[in-house]
Amino acid sequence: MARFLVMVVFILSTLTLERVCAVSETVSSVWQSAHSAVKSLGDDAHSYLVSLLGKQTVDTLLKTIEDAIKLTSQTAAHALNVAAAYITDFLGGAGIDAKLPVKRFTPEGVVFVAQWALLAVLGYWLLSLAVCLLASVVRRTLFLLKVAFAIATFGLIVSDSGASAETTAMRLAGLVFACVLLGIGPSFFRGDANAHLEQKVHVLERRLREMERKRKEE
Repeated sequence: MARFLVMVVFILSTLTLERVCAVSETVSSVWQSAHSAVKSLGDDAHSYLVSLLGKQTVDTLLKTIEDAIKLTSQTAAHALNVAAAYITDFLGGAGIDAKLPVKRFTPEGVVFVAQWALLAVLGYWLLSLAVCLLASVVRRTLFLLKVAFAIATFGLIVSDSGASAETTAMRLAGLVFACVLLGIGPSFFRGDANAHLEQKVHVLERRLREMERKRKEE
């Protein structure tokens, strides 16, 4: 029995290890594909700029941007080091032994953090854009489903020849009420007409105030 349990545990651990290796290989391949795609996109953009502006202009522009990034990172690193020194001295004077996780800020570290922060912002923007697109597609799909449901229900009500006129009228009234609740139908039932009317009232009030002001000035 013990040998059987050991064999089962060994087999399960082997299968788990194989799955983990497969997942890691998949993630690695996806990362390599994304890296190659970004690199290809950058090369295409560089080639387009070279064909549009010329190689010398593009090289000068890239050198200027690189120098600006280097100068900015050096300034930011120096400012962070000064701020960290002041904070450490202030806390030390207050009797608090403060030890920062980073002994010294370097320009390379500032550039590294800025790159990852920019990547995080870009990823958040892309994710929010994808969520908005998905929400829009789901909203349109639900609206089409509601319209199809209303049309099918209307067809069933009209095709029921055995129902009386009163029953058909009540069913149609119920269908109209259901359409109003589901947000199907003219914008009047969804309150857009009231908002438009309220906007017109505000415009008229503003015009009346302007007329009264002009009359007082005269």
